[in-house]
Amino acid sequence: MSHPNAFADEAQPICPACGVTMHPLLDEGIRADECRECGFQVEWPAAEAAREGDDEERDTRWD
Repeated sequence: MSHPNAFADEAQPICPACGVTMHPLLDEGIRADECRECGFQVEWPAAEAAREGDDEERDTRWD
C-alpha cells in the first residue's frame, strides 16, 4: 500500500494570476512551470556556473 505525498503540492509554485498550483512542463522538455487553469508559465532560472576564485573566497575558519 502506498501513501500519497501530502507535501507534493506545497513544493509547487502558486500561479500569481489565478492562485492555482502550477505544474512542471517536464514531459514537453520545457524548463518551466505552467498553470493548468489559466496557462500562465514561469520559466525556471538557469543554474549559475562556478566562478573562478570561488574556492579562494570560502571560509576556512573551521578547516
